Amino acid sequence: MRRIKIVVSLIFAVGMVAALAGHAFGYPPLLAKSKKFGAKDCTFCHVDPEGGPPWNERGQWLIKEKERRGADTVDVEWLANYKPGQLPAQKPADAAKPDDKKPAAVGKVDPKTYDDFVGEYQLEPFILVISREGDKLFGQPAGDSKEELQPQDDGSFLVTNVQAKVKFNRDDKGKVVEIVVNLNGQEMKGKKIK
Repeated sequence: MRRIKIVVSLIFAVGMVAALAGHAFGYPPLLAKSKKFGAKDCTFCHVDPEGGPPWNERGQWLIKEKERRGADTVDVEWLANYKPGQLPAQKPADAAKPDDKKPAAVGKVDPKTYDDFVGEYQLEPFILVISREGDKLFGQPAGDSKEELQPQDDGSFLVTNVQAKVKFNRDDKGKVVEIVVNLNGQEMKGKKIK
């Protein structure tokens, strides 16, 4: 009986892989938003109809615009400013200067600063609780399991069970006031409430 269950499970897994192999790699919400700018499929920004690299001129423009704005993700609304053959304008000289008041996030976060992140953050429609246990930081959405936030080289944290990237923003006095969670290309921000 156990052997039959294993065989059925394997057949199901192979079937799922085969079924998903033909699906587009493009991110459907981005495609849906870009339809108002004339998109019919992923080739609006990508070379491949299934999305992913390489990108056509419009897609390359969006990537450069993301870098120019210092954004974490591409915002399809930027396409309102896109003109074929146009490269995004360079950042003004003042915008390129580092802000002396805000601490730079360079390298992994020092566990000694984890207490700065501990608290509750309002992420619609739930509250995310950040806690510390020794040299580890954890996040726990209300009613869900607690997961470790693993520090990354860029100063962010990774939540491996959902492949979410987490960053904490500070105000001009250096106090942590906001959390930014990037999950599947969608960014959620939450104010620190406690």
